[in-house]
Amino acid sequence: MAIGEYPPELDTLPFLTGLDATHRQAVVRAGFLRRASKGDLVFLEGRPCEGLWAVVTGRIKLVRASPDGKELVLHLVEDGETFAAVGLFGEATYPATAIALTETSLWLWPRKNILALLTSTPELSTALLGALSLWTRTLVTKMELLTHRKVEERLALFLLGRAGENPVQPGTQITLSIPMHVVAGILGTAPEVLSRTLRKLEESGAIAMDRRKITLLDPNGLLKLAGSSDPAWP
Repeated sequence: MAIGEYPPELDTLPFLTGLDATHRQAVVRAGFLRRASKGDLVFLEGRPCEGLWAVVTGRIKLVRASPDGKELVLHLVEDGETFAAVGLFGEATYPATAIALTETSLWLWPRKNILALLTSTPELSTALLGALSLWTRTLVTKMELLTHRKVEERLALFLLGRAGENPVQPGTQITLSIPMHVVAGILGTAPEVLSRTLRKLEESGAIAMDRRKITLLDPNGLLKLAGSSDPAWP
């Protein structure tokens, strides 16, 4: 990448799309590229916040440890998503640990740069507040699911949510692109519990499994188990 250039994917970041081209380029160029290999620790919970991050390509998991030592996956950050915005303010520390799940390209805006931009570009402040609001709602919804739903209910929601935006039909197939231990972390359970729950759904005729490929045989049964007409996992 030549000096002064930046990945074109950054132009589609939701918190930048409301800016005109001049302001958008100025914001993007206040950051720089970082790369992480699969398994790399990007940052650690409780450490001082370096700044605002975005995934250009790849995938990052944000995790915290539960009181009993299990890894709870708060969120999977995909292409074009920002993260760690909450660490810019208050105590200015990271609220979770970030780990690369794949080879990942990241864009980092140093904290002092992004705070200066928030002062000079009011539109950016509004967009960042929107991102923080969405992140808060996502966490509240997820904590409610983890607190009040059984593992099989969470799993049904998760599987239906991976089926896409179109109505789910018997025979709809999904392919899990993440390891099963990460799925277990997302659902707030142990890998062995997830395995037992998947087998239970398979034995009931709700799904059929072929490694990471899962066929939804009884979507209506899964919807009933999920107890939701809008089965989207946060």
